Amino acid sequence: MNKTLSFLLSLACALCLVLPLEGRVVERTYLFTDRDVYVAGDELRYSAFCLDASRGELSNVSSVAYVELRNGASTVCTGKVALKGGRGAGSLKLPVTIPTGNYRLVAYTSQNKAERGYDYTGIASKVISVYNVFSTERAGEEMPDQVRHDGMVQAGEDVIPGLTRDLELSWDGQALSLVNHARTAMSLSLSVYHDDGFPSNGNPVFADFLSGCAGLGSRVFNEDAPEYEGEVIRAHVAGSSDLLSSGLAGRVAFLSSPSISPEVYAATIDPEGRAEFYTGNIYGEKECVCEIEGDVPAGVHLELESPFAGMPVAAVPPLRLDPSLKDALLERSVRMQIGRQFASDTLQDRLPVRDNALKCEDEVVYRLDDYTRFPTMEEVLVEIVTHLRYRRRSDGTADIKVKLNDVTGGLFSQGPTLMLLDGVPVFDQQKIIDYDPSLVEAIHVYPHVFSIGQRYFEGVANFVTYKHNLPSFPFGDQVRVVEWQGVSYPEAISGEAVTEAYPDYRPLRVWQPLLELAPGARCGFPCARPLYGGSFIAVAEGIAADGTPVRAEIRFEL
Repeated sequence: MNKTLSFLLSLACALCLVLPLEGRVVERTYLFTDRDVYVAGDELRYSAFCLDASRGELSNVSSVAYVELRNGASTVCTGKVALKGGRGAGSLKLPVTIPTGNYRLVAYTSQNKAERGYDYTGIASKVISVYNVFSTERAGEEMPDQVRHDGMVQAGEDVIPGLTRDLELSWDGQALSLVNHARTAMSLSLSVYHDDGFPSNGNPVFADFLSGCAGLGSRVFNEDAPEYEGEVIRAHVAGSSDLLSSGLAGRVAFLSSPSISPEVYAATIDPEGRAEFYTGNIYGEKECVCEIEGDVPAGVHLELESPFAGMPVAAVPPLRLDPSLKDALLERSVRMQIGRQFASDTLQDRLPVRDNALKCEDEVVYRLDDYTRFPTMEEVLVEIVTHLRYRRRSDGTADIKVKLNDVTGGLFSQGPTLMLLDGVPVFDQQKIIDYDPSLVEAIHVYPHVFSIGQRYFEGVANFVTYKHNLPSFPFGDQVRVVEWQGVSYPEAISGEAVTEAYPDYRPLRVWQPLLELAPGARCGFPCARPLYGGSFIAVAEGIAADGTPVRAEIRFEL
């Protein structure tokens, strides 16, 4: 990351240390879901509204929220959503093995995790129903078949809570239109889905959520740091009971992810053997490489800790089955399976995410296939890569320097440089020299001074392989490669028609989780007819800039 970002992170940490715990912003997170009834194997999409509960407005504090789908004391699946100005979007993939039943969807930020006595059930959670046509297993208490859910709203009843006049939602036979009649801007989410006839769960709407947030007084917090810039990934040293005698206290640990776009974070190990990596949010499912710089005793390594609270939630009403839903369930399950079989990224629009922290306009890229191939990396650096200079120190170790643009005349760096292989730090530069250049597709040179945690590097070079996964690279015993769940990539579904070759049986027709609508503005979304007809429901929900909840819902035929 560059100097400016590093300064902001340091400032945020300093503010965290001096900010009275009782004076923290009290955050509450509401999830608008694309539906509230699913079949096993579905994708549950959600849009997050993170509020400063004391003001009833979107919060600018946390940059990540955590999502759990829970059944009592057990967690079914988890997710993370990146927040910007209190808004974000993501999804959960429901396992095909999930038992039929009702579950509770909860969301919280690090503020809530650090808040003593926080109620993870409360008004912020939602009841989600899941039907599994592949299994007879049931979640929770076994109940006899009934006509409807306890305390839930039967589909078809004329009960549409929370509608507001300031937000107009209409259908003209071809497209949906949203109009903001208020005097302030609105932040909205829109979902359009097929009405299968399943009972609604009667979940609280945004207005109920805001009412539940009102009147919160001073709260008491633990000492966990608020996540201002992104997720704070916590780790601890394992395999050694005496850290001081091992000399690890004060050493620097690194966390990185193999990728063409480098993501490298550093943290200092404290006397208790703990480290905190202040990230700018890691997107998607990643393999993360954890390592401690320098010589490390045998068997000692770094382990990442789960960020999820895993707290028990209140029981949900049992899901009572209605035999009349059998055909609708089978149809819905078949549509889900067709959608999974023919899944295509072209059907979803990936929304913008943050840039690579090392990105700079004068990055230099050497694509080695454009040059004469040399058999050794030493020859590649000497003959091709003029922005890198290779020398051998008096002790025989390799020393690679970067030509800096920050220095008048473009002089080579004098201090430490950082060499990356597929975005993973390689501190022994001899391993770069010994690496097979035929595996390397390109060398990216970042000719500036960068700070990563408390370490400064005078230039960075990333050796990117064709496979982007460090093929044939020898790791030391202290290195651990672990699977890590990053934040979801935010996606939207436009509602436009797809190619005729695609069997379009998708029940979710439009999904726009991050809409911003100015005062008096109108926006439209086409809604192409799938390969089946029927009744469809469109729901738009959100909050106006003055803190007023807004909601609109209509039904129409396709």
